[in-house]
Amino acid sequence: MSRATSAVACLAAVALTCCCACSAKESAAGASFKSATPGALRVATAFLPAPGFWEGRPPTRGFEAGLAIALAHKLGLERVEVVQVPFAQIVQGKLRGADIAISQLTPTDERKKHVDFSDAYLSSPPGVLLRNGVNAIDVHELQRLRWVVSSASTLTPTVTHRIRPDRDPIVVVDRSQALRVLREGRAEALLLDLPVALGLARAQPQLFHVAAQLDGEEDLAAALPRGSPNDEVVDTEIRALIADGTVSRLASHWLGKSAEEIPLILTEQS
Repeated sequence: MSRATSAVACLAAVALTCCCACSAKESAAGASFKSATPGALRVATAFLPAPGFWEGRPPTRGFEAGLAIALAHKLGLERVEVVQVPFAQIVQGKLRGADIAISQLTPTDERKKHVDFSDAYLSSPPGVLLRNGVNAIDVHELQRLRWVVSSASTLTPTVTHRIRPDRDPIVVVDRSQALRVLREGRAEALLLDLPVALGLARAQPQLFHVAAQLDGEEDLAAALPRGSPNDEVVDTEIRALIADGTVSRLASHWLGKSAEEIPLILTEQS
């Protein structure tokens, strides 16, 4: 998933409580997890708050917050520590001492040069987030909209090569800036992973709505430091959380509408 964050002058670390019946540093499957902080899963994330994903102060609520707590439980750890790290640093492998990054990340070949990605915990199509009062029902109407894009987003080529707006999009550095442009009315549309778009629309229904999804999907996955000894055990426990329905329940609770409820707009593939 794309997404740089505005500069953060200092790290914000918080502890999320997580009850666990397993012994510390040992997953339910019996594999050893080597944590940077004894008894804790230290998680890097870029966007705080991230509606639907990381909410509250401390950020104990949301889809990815719940996923982190459930993963810590599976790994036999007592708590989660959250550290805020700019997105651009996360995708460069600079996790500032975190064991793992959970921050709406889409694996790409370029990013894999710097971090190891887990198995995907969610797959989703692109979602069209629009300002209220604006709508679009086909690609031609999407082309007439004023778009804002992030230079770091994996979805920016979808806007430029598949939607092909009539006017050049406004280009900003990160999602936070793109949302500011949208709120201020300087743009009408922003393309995000559908769960991210749904979370934003759910949190601010007076400002935004999700008008459509596009064809195609991207994965969301956790990132670990390059060469981490924890890759295999994290993959095992993420698969277990998918299999036991935890991921599905978290997504249903925090992200609201499912993809089946969002109209599909077909675009020309580049």
